Amino acid sequence: MSGFFNKRVLPIGLSVLSLAVSTLAFAAANDEFLSTDATGVWSSNLHGEAGYDLMNSTVDVFNLRTRQGPVPDNAGDYRGGHLSLGYKWSPHWATEATYWKRDIVYGTSTNQIDSWLLALYYDPLAEPHAQDRAIFRFSVWGDQASELSKKSPTLIGSTTFNQINVQNPTDIQAQVDAIFSNQFNERNKFTGFVSAGLSSVDVGDINANIQKGKCNFNVGISSDNIANGTLAAPCQVGNNQVQSASFSVSSLQYGVDINKDMVYRAGFLGLGGSWRWTYERWTSNVGYQFQYIKRNNVDKQVSQFGGSPLRTNQTIGVDVAYKINNKVDVFVQGQAFKSNFVGSIPFLYNAVTASRLNRYYGLTTFGVRFTGF
Repeated sequence: MSGFFNKRVLPIGLSVLSLAVSTLAFAAANDEFLSTDATGVWSSNLHGEAGYDLMNSTVDVFNLRTRQGPVPDNAGDYRGGHLSLGYKWSPHWATEATYWKRDIVYGTSTNQIDSWLLALYYDPLAEPHAQDRAIFRFSVWGDQASELSKKSPTLIGSTTFNQINVQNPTDIQAQVDAIFSNQFNERNKFTGFVSAGLSSVDVGDINANIQKGKCNFNVGISSDNIANGTLAAPCQVGNNQVQSASFSVSSLQYGVDINKDMVYRAGFLGLGGSWRWTYERWTSNVGYQFQYIKRNNVDKQVSQFGGSPLRTNQTIGVDVAYKINNKVDVFVQGQAFKSNFVGSIPFLYNAVTASRLNRYYGLTTFGVRFTGF
């Protein structure tokens, strides 16, 4: 089989590697577990996965969230779920669709995020039981929320924003992966991958509350960087009570430039691999991924805000599954990130939040995998 790998799989891999290093992309969730199985050895054309994803003080047994400094008790609590369905159309082609529902808590704010992925797999050799295999995945994926809210005070420049609401944040990515695997023996399988693609992050208006003198104003900032403020409640100015007031100024005087701070285009390079070990009904999988991210505009703003751009991230994943029968497996999975959600939920990264995302984070998933229904 080594001759097969050198003559057929390796040239394909090198050609895609040269493509990957000349382009940049983001990485979808769970990419450390990328596999050649999508067009390979499934016992049926249909397969899927359903899981419940969470993070709280109970499952955070390694204290990932608190080891870098004090945070609110529920900071980073996460609850959600995902559903994935895949179908093998032919020996060469397979498709996959995945949906994630996420609730991420910080202080008194709970942000609801919907994520999705559509992928097409291509196996140029279509030899599912070969020891050495190479397939390609072409995918689009993204995240969206109706609103992101931060209710605790945030200092931007010399202005304190008592509450910030970002309307309609979205991101969308196009990604290509080259995935290579070697079935070392009956129990051990090694997989490696390279990834490349492009990303686009956009937001709607920003709503905030600021204090000018002794008066509080509700302020709306639109994409043209105009800040329109209205008096939030009657206030006392000298001997006079002000019942209503408004203003319209450039948001730049408050240190906010939406088109540089929060809207950006980016690219990313991903490298990683995994080791799968099987014994009777048990399967374990350990995966690793390294990401390098290149963004326009926003990282310059991060530096101006006194922070350091987060251009890399690393993810480690461990998955243990037990086969109930030939069609159903149950599993538990853990993931640890060097920088929380950097590269996997791109719109969470902006000039204001970058300094707060450089923290360890993790998720635990309990779920079931099925095939043949």
